[in-house]
Amino acid sequence: MPNNEFGDFQTPIELARALVDTLPRREWTRVLEPTCGVGNFLSVMAQSHPVAERVGIEVQPEYASTAAQFGRIITASIFDFDLARDVDWTSGPGPTLVTGNPPWVTNSQLSVLDSVNRPSRTNTKNARGIDAITGSSNFDIAEYIWIKLITEFGDRPVTIAMICKTQVARNVLLHSAEQQLPVTGSSLRMIDAKKWFDAGVDACWFTVELGPGKTDYTAPTFPSIDASQPDNRIGVVGGQLVANVAAYERSKQFDGASPLTWRQGIKHDATAVMELIANDGPRTKLGSSVDIEPEYLFPLFKCTDVYRDKLDSVSRWMIVPQSHTGDDTELLASTAPKLWKYLTDNAAALDGRKSSIYRKRARFCIFGVGPYTFAPYKVAISGFHKIPQFRMIGPYDGRPAVFDDATYLLPFEDPAACAVAHALLTGPEATDLIAALAFWDSKRPVTKKLLQRIDLAAIAREADHETLLNRALAVHANRSAVHQAIESFTGRS
Repeated sequence: MPNNEFGDFQTPIELARALVDTLPRREWTRVLEPTCGVGNFLSVMAQSHPVAERVGIEVQPEYASTAAQFGRIITASIFDFDLARDVDWTSGPGPTLVTGNPPWVTNSQLSVLDSVNRPSRTNTKNARGIDAITGSSNFDIAEYIWIKLITEFGDRPVTIAMICKTQVARNVLLHSAEQQLPVTGSSLRMIDAKKWFDAGVDACWFTVELGPGKTDYTAPTFPSIDASQPDNRIGVVGGQLVANVAAYERSKQFDGASPLTWRQGIKHDATAVMELIANDGPRTKLGSSVDIEPEYLFPLFKCTDVYRDKLDSVSRWMIVPQSHTGDDTELLASTAPKLWKYLTDNAAALDGRKSSIYRKRARFCIFGVGPYTFAPYKVAISGFHKIPQFRMIGPYDGRPAVFDDATYLLPFEDPAACAVAHALLTGPEATDLIAALAFWDSKRPVTKKLLQRIDLAAIAREADHETLLNRALAVHANRSAVHQAIESFTGRS
């Protein structure tokens, strides 16, 4: 478990040994472990490279005294000096390894804890490009350390190999590309963070080579520490951070702007009040019958329903009191008195919603609602699930379906156009592009930003017409209408 004030997870010696064994066989003459803790990486290097000069930096004196048996320890914060120039080495220049396991916390978390082990804003002036990260109110400490190391060691051949979150590794690759830092190679090996640290995050052993030569901001990824072959390559291609370089090369011509606007489902933050179950009439989850005007009730599907294709019948309903977020809900007192009574009876839950987005808004308001909400046909996808599954959904008993805010949707009045959009999104072109752009270890791997990059018009022009037609006909049988919708997407109608 981590020491929260300093955000450190001490690396088990068995893990440190296994990670060091993956490094290239090189006669390191200098080894630096910033934020070294008790010095487990220094200990491993003392065994494998006993003649190398080993230096650790550790802010906590009790850790520093333990680590001192494996090398010379500087008791200080790494944020107080230039790591490449302010460390006094006794050995001559030679192959240098920087290794370790920097803190797994954000600057804001350390600020709340009033920790001394965090960078001050004045420290950033010496590191080119770091201001771009620290200008944010929050950033990952490990990310700061990585960029500090790459920036400060950038004028010499150095290998940096450290444990970090996979998100940090990706951000470092992107930042290095944007700032043209001298990264000549890198790789990621996945670590079972739950096993080794009891941490529910995606972590990796991130290795970066610095020095003269051609820069490369892509990195092979290995599925485990001891994997002999990579299973993917991530990195920056054409200025874009991509999750799968090969898939992006196949599909980059479709990376543009969607001609249609993706929307998010409805956000209300009051499930117990706004979502009802279809059990002998609409009822609350506690079983109480609800009597409101039916025109404010809509069939509800959650992201899991969309992902699992559980769309054949309606088991839930959502109360939608507005047709636009800005609507004056006070008017419901006269236009929908039953609904108004229900909302006021549940005012404590609705008025007590914690999110700041509800402040200075109409009472009982919701978000993610507009004309698109009431379109009869939609293509929907879950934002949370790791396999993209697009579904075409029509009305139920004449009522348009609505979705939770973890679902993204394209709205349509015309079922043929909806069928063609569905066919375009389920074809190999869009599938490859999503595979290239989506990082599946993210909490919400599918986002509006990602979906908005899928150029459906470009796919329609490139895809085989007959194949596209047959995919669309599988969900909507009107051949002439589907053919016309395809022509409309290509811009030829």
